[in-house]
Amino acid sequence: MRKTVIGLLAAAGLIAGPAHAAPGDWVNQIVPIPAPVEPAQIALDGQPDPGEAWFQTDLAQRRLWNVAHAQLIPVADTLRGSEARPAVIVIPGGGFQFLSMDNEGYLVARQLVATGLRVFILKYRTTPIAGGTSGLKAALAALFQRGEGQDAVRAQVPLAVADTQAALRLVRSQAGQWHVDPAHVGVLGFSAGAMTVLGLLQADAAEARPDFAAMIYGPTQADTVPAHRPPLFAAIAADDRFFGGQDFSLISNWRKAGGPIEFHLFSAGGHGFATQPTGTTSDLWLAEYVAWLRAQGLTAGR
Repeated sequence: MRKTVIGLLAAAGLIAGPAHAAPGDWVNQIVPIPAPVEPAQIALDGQPDPGEAWFQTDLAQRRLWNVAHAQLIPVADTLRGSEARPAVIVIPGGGFQFLSMDNEGYLVARQLVATGLRVFILKYRTTPIAGGTSGLKAALAALFQRGEGQDAVRAQVPLAVADTQAALRLVRSQAGQWHVDPAHVGVLGFSAGAMTVLGLLQADAAEARPDFAAMIYGPTQADTVPAHRPPLFAAIAADDRFFGGQDFSLISNWRKAGGPIEFHLFSAGGHGFATQPTGTTSDLWLAEYVAWLRAQGLTAGR
């Protein structure tokens, strides 16, 4: 499956700017910003990450790059109360070049906290980029416009999977302290984060696999499916510029193998619609996901 995931990365021609925006447009609008004051973070390898940097575009969506040491962020208020509850680890996208921390991180996570879940955001390792903001712009322009640098990006896929495995182990190991139900720990990945979820499902150790999973505008094509097939939620827009042309064989093969799955193909919405309204039915994805969680007995009042 690792080769399949990396092959999908190459076939997609890469990943994730704002919905509907041409890659060159938003790359040219990158502006560096100071690191925000974030909630308490847990270093998954025991080391802080002084080299990470932040930027935003005209959409005022903050993004993070040069993450060298993975961190897990318990979302504000998620650890209140003493009842053991299911947990979700949110995995932002960004082509393994950066992390879309608002659109596919904080803004989603805060809505999920309201459902009674324990929610965490994963800052996984991204492709090292030198040269400050100019180097970032050059790297992204080369990647999106000329397809250069894909080998370096592919090298990040197993690192992102390993970081997610470490996050799952940590959440389960701290289940008592964090009031998490260790038998119900799931993942929610966007774009590159969804590709990470697909790779994660091949983990050998049971404690490093999710109990339920979601892939938002990620791959829908795979010749084989993992032996471990937890309940899966998948959603994508038909006009997704990276994965919209795939043949949905992942979905059909998952069903044929007896894996529980809910799949939403929205007629429009582009790529990156997480919390950015597009005026299409893809705006409903989060409500559908929460309804699916409720049907699985994973939200408050379960």
